[in-house]
Amino acid sequence: MHTHSHAGGCCGGHHPHDAAETHAAALAALKAAGLRLTAPRSAMLLTLARARSPLSVEDIRRGSGDDADLVTVYRSMEALEKIGLVRRHMLESGKSLYELADPRHPGEHHHHVICRRCGKMEPLPGCRAEVFEKSARALGYADLTHVLEIYGMCPACAKKQNP
Repeated sequence: MHTHSHAGGCCGGHHPHDAAETHAAALAALKAAGLRLTAPRSAMLLTLARARSPLSVEDIRRGSGDDADLVTVYRSMEALEKIGLVRRHMLESGKSLYELADPRHPGEHHHHVICRRCGKMEPLPGCRAEVFEKSARALGYADLTHVLEIYGMCPACAKKQNP
């Protein structure tokens, strides 16, 4: 459950002017993986390509118009995550958020810092988990993944708490 590079400056690395290119690359990756391109999947991928931060299944459903119901979104996110096109973030609360992994930059990912009070989510540059994965490999583990999100209080919420 990794996330992709934040090289684009916003969470997810997608800018509105880049959404069409990202969407096209995602559609090509979907086809290359042998998954069917349906209208609901296309709408979900476009919603994710336009997003400036990870989205809930409900947000993806709303952004996809009438093309998908919640069951379709859940199933699609699962299928897209399996092929590495979508990255899932498990929040402290147990809720999952999804963002598009830009197929033009495979393997790149980042993690987030999340405000416990307001839910603001900001990307952290890069990933330093390689050290832990190297240690796990030395112990004989294979097919490794990792989940890492940092929680705290954002400056605005901290200021409200301690004016």
